[in-house]
Amino acid sequence: MKNRVSVAYFFAIALCIFGLAATLERVCSKICAIRYISYSFDPQLSITMRSAIEQQVSRLECDAKYQVAVVMQELLRIFPDIKQIDVRSLPYNMAEVVIVAPDPVVRINSSHVLTENQTIIPSNYYAQYALDRLPEMRVSSKINTSVSPEMMAAIEQSIKEQIFDRFMVSLCDEQKWYLQDKTDPLFTICCNASSLPTGTLCALYDQVKQEVKKKGMTKTAWTADIRFDHQIVLSRYKGGRYGKRI
Repeated sequence: MKNRVSVAYFFAIALCIFGLAATLERVCSKICAIRYISYSFDPQLSITMRSAIEQQVSRLECDAKYQVAVVMQELLRIFPDIKQIDVRSLPYNMAEVVIVAPDPVVRINSSHVLTENQTIIPSNYYAQYALDRLPEMRVSSKINTSVSPEMMAAIEQSIKEQIFDRFMVSLCDEQKWYLQDKTDPLFTICCNASSLPTGTLCALYDQVKQEVKKKGMTKTAWTADIRFDHQIVLSRYKGGRYGKRI
């Protein structure tokens, strides 16, 4: 008889514990459930991208609740070019979505942007004020999704040396850059990532340009190819790109 009573007590206690645990779980789920989302956006991010992120998060609502892990996973999947995405739980059934964009470096063809991550993404990621302060380059070949470390280093050096301030930069490929002189549009430099017109090379180009101008030969366009060691190959006709060398 005593054994039966002990067993009954045991099951009663177990049932109470189970019921208490289930009750606590329901209470905690109600207290901790994420029902409201707030946002902290990088100011560089465009209104278009902010709206796209908010719409995507709204699609993840289920039974008037959000799962933090699911929100995080989906945002990382759909917006892989965003530099940082955090979803932070807050009191009162809230969570904050924090979005940080990679810093833009150069505009490409007015439609894309090279970022600090060496990635090339559409310019609609960024607010207009962020785009307006960037140097711009033209690319005649197909735009890739990233650049090599060597190309990135060359572009960063070009910004540091103020090459974009003096020249309009156009790229055929990594080995052929055309830099049209803004002060003398009839003169263009042909270079590559390893032969940028800086230091003594820039001074030598200025010297050659002045010699051409002194001789009065400025009725046609000229190109100064500086990709060769210790020399500048100067050519003319069609901007110097296909014509006679001197």
